[in-house]
Amino acid sequence: MNNETHLEVISAEESSVVDVVFVHGLKGQARKTWSNEGDDGFWPAWLVSDLEKVSVYTLDYPISVFEKRAKKEMDLYERAANVLEILSGFGIGKRPIVFVAHSLGGLLVKQILRKATESDDEDWCQVAASTQMVFFIATPHHGSELAKLGKVFPYTSKHIALLTNETGFLDDLNEHYKAFVNKRQDLTTVSYYEKHTTKSVVVVTRDSADPGVARSYLNAVDKDHINISKPANRFDTIYMGVKRRIEKLIQSIDDPESFALAEYYEEKSPADRRDLHQKLLDAGREHEYGYANNAQNGFARRYTKTGLLSTARENHDNLLSEVETRFITHVYHPLICQSAEHHEIAQALQDRVIDPLVGRSIGGTKFDAKSVLSAVYFLTEQCYIRWDAPK
Repeated sequence: MNNETHLEVISAEESSVVDVVFVHGLKGQARKTWSNEGDDGFWPAWLVSDLEKVSVYTLDYPISVFEKRAKKEMDLYERAANVLEILSGFGIGKRPIVFVAHSLGGLLVKQILRKATESDDEDWCQVAASTQMVFFIATPHHGSELAKLGKVFPYTSKHIALLTNETGFLDDLNEHYKAFVNKRQDLTTVSYYEKHTTKSVVVVTRDSADPGVARSYLNAVDKDHINISKPANRFDTIYMGVKRRIEKLIQSIDDPESFALAEYYEEKSPADRRDLHQKLLDAGREHEYGYANNAQNGFARRYTKTGLLSTARENHDNLLSEVETRFITHVYHPLICQSAEHHEIAQALQDRVIDPLVGRSIGGTKFDAKSVLSAVYFLTEQCYIRWDAPK
């Protein structure tokens, strides 16, 4: 690891309209944190090849689990100022910014935004003002138990101590982030949390991963704390979620009027304009149409009644986001695109999409099985998912 902060440029084009900055966490590195073991495994580079008009950067900075080394390193306050000086030097802040952060890197991002909003430096202030999306990947907003962390990181340092919230630092930092988000109607927060253990420990639980802010989306991932930041391929839950939302952000910048409600699923996706009946017919599922149409109409009526910026609307959007991601990840690509039998598809839909969401509190709203299935058909009607493989 380098002994000073630097920003690695993956791609920086003058035609870009969005800057994406990756921020690693404890023991992380600018490339290793975001790379799987494959030859083409560095996913910041995937974004460059899969999206137009994006510049991508990865931040590198020393952050050790060894107390002897950590004593020589900047604390989070100093590091935030250090990073802001570097970002400003690269001109980051002149365009919309997307932060993608893993673990303690998410705390650094929040401290960067806090430092920027409190600064008299206009370039630093612009970093906060230009931030449009923050992706937290296994970031603890409310703390992790020190005993558990000791199993994963068998050393102690001032950086690990931050994760325990013993001093109340995490709560204080998150309260500032809440206030920051509440002042903005254009900032989206997306959080991912692990479901698998690391050395028998779930480091960041669902509760800890939820920042509790408006316009926030919370998603589970079948990975552990270390590998959650290393998508295996382009069909990975996190990669698809990050790519989709950045793509929408680019679209909103290119055509803001047509995109005004795109994040809320009210407008149909341009990807597949067939109606619900035609999609089911082409997939050999026409027998489902009667129920599917009634279900999606019912969901649509409830959805439009919730109000554009109400909590209920945000909760329904969060549900739709999770359903879409789960369907594409666990049903569409591995089964529908591989010509699986209808009963295999139905079982995966039940096991991997419906059951994990039934009864789970999403922003305080609990959805039953009928609501989740209705959301599937609503997404079909709105052209976000399909039931047949592309020809």
